[in-house]
Amino acid sequence: MKLLTISILFASIFVSGCATTGTYNFRDQNRPAYQNTISVDQLSAMRSDPNLTLLDVRLFEDYEANPTLIPGARYMDPENIQTWSSAVPEGSKVVVYCVKGKWVSQKAANYLTDKGIETYSLEGGIEAWQQAQ
Repeated sequence: MKLLTISILFASIFVSGCATTGTYNFRDQNRPAYQNTISVDQLSAMRSDPNLTLLDVRLFEDYEANPTLIPGARYMDPENIQTWSSAVPEGSKVVVYCVKGKWVSQKAANYLTDKGIETYSLEGGIEAWQQAQ
């Protein structure tokens, strides 16, 4: 019974701590699928859209290892998404990418979509973009 009480106490502290700090974890094993993806060719066709916002959301260490950006993109640390997402211009079409277009960019796309931002995740990430060049 004592163990159950301690477990419940720990769980409530953890949950309230997360709610207070408002963190969004890009490093956990949760890998949500995101259906609103685009190919490199589709991105190329969208590049002339003045409402396009292209964001590199690789984890910092991945970006640091290869700081090459797709032309026109800005690097935004996904672990600070709660801070910078409010600065996304209203009416933007946002395309996010990470290394392979899976884990990190799809989490970021889900987060931004939940905030009401029209968001696409680049299939294959920057690796697909670099291979197409």
